[in-house]
Amino acid sequence: MSTKFRNLKNDLKDLENDTVSQFNNEKTSSNFNSGKLSNYILLFAFIATLTFYVGSRFNSSNFNFATPIEEFAQSLSEPDEDLIIGMGTWMQEMGYGELSREELIDLRREGVTATYTSEMRDLGYTDVTLDQLVELQREDVSVLYSRMMKELGYEFSVQDLIDTRRNGVTANFTSRMMDLGYTFEQLTKENLIRMRSVGVSEGLAQRLQERNDGVLPTIDELIRYRISNQ
Repeated sequence: MSTKFRNLKNDLKDLENDTVSQFNNEKTSSNFNSGKLSNYILLFAFIATLTFYVGSRFNSSNFNFATPIEEFAQSLSEPDEDLIIGMGTWMQEMGYGELSREELIDLRREGVTATYTSEMRDLGYTDVTLDQLVELQREDVSVLYSRMMKELGYEFSVQDLIDTRRNGVTANFTSRMMDLGYTFEQLTKENLIRMRSVGVSEGLAQRLQERNDGVLPTIDELIRYRISNQ
């Protein structure tokens, strides 16, 4: 949590405590004057009327009330400066050069962190570019998915990872299909994509296997059946 956010949280907490304390004092006071309430109502009505009048005098294209709020919200969403500096140092050590603060922030907004980059490189993707890292994140290619597919025997390229995830291939689906008896040679990248792109599930494969007295349907049979029963 950034210092700026902590300070804001503390200020809001103090304000809340002051408001509650004031409310309690007014509630318990025996000298509460109902005339004050009327004065507050009149004052509020005057301020509202004045605000409406002044607001009508401004051209909305020249005066934007939302801008300060947007800037405030953006300042809260920005990562801690130390985190950005540390990420820049780590990315530079991994061979990505000296990235600007804006470039680092843009990468983080896309989900690319130094940790993610390092773990993907540890899996063997040492030549992965910044653009590829961004695309990997956009297609929801996690380190876990990449590692599991490697453990299942697949030597996927960066583009293979992107293509398979884009079409809904998961490590769980691939593993369960292997459990049913499909071989690594049958479950090629292309066949995995073909099956998932039309909605073939391991449950469907199992049902057809049971219907065929334990005989596995071929990949083509699975795809044809799924298309015919859309």
